[in-house]
Amino acid sequence: MRRFLTTLMILLVVLVAGLSALVLLVNPNDFRDYMVKQVAARSGYQLQLDGPLRWHVWPQLSILSGRMSLTAPGASQPLVRADNMRLDVALLPLLSHQLSVKQVMLKGAVIQLTPQTEAVRSEDAPVAPRDNTLPDL
Repeated sequence: MRRFLTTLMILLVVLVAGLSALVLLVNPNDFRDYMVKQVAARSGYQLQLDGPLRWHVWPQLSILSGRMSLTAPGASQPLVRADNMRLDVALLPLLSHQLSVKQVMLKGAVIQLTPQTEAVRSEDAPVAPRDNTLPDL
């Protein structure tokens, strides 16, 4: 029984030390440009994140941001605005500096569906890409 408790305590200490090292050594602001570029490449929408990004460790490893907005291409007003955004992320990809988002939660979100928030397509824009591959960022 004593061996089991010792093993359990060692695992707990390793887990706490690992999460502490992650929070101290990996800056979530390093992912800001990556997130903005990925949203633009995959959807054409412009993501704007105001304020610094920070970690939230319990109960789910998350990245928190302040105000955010999402604007359609050519639109004059954002389609979505929120006071706070939380991205629940997977732990193992972070160790190799990759971001894998499980869930996105918005607090105080306002969705505006007006002509000013609709995407504006230019006349010479292609209808579909020539191939189905995304550009490397």
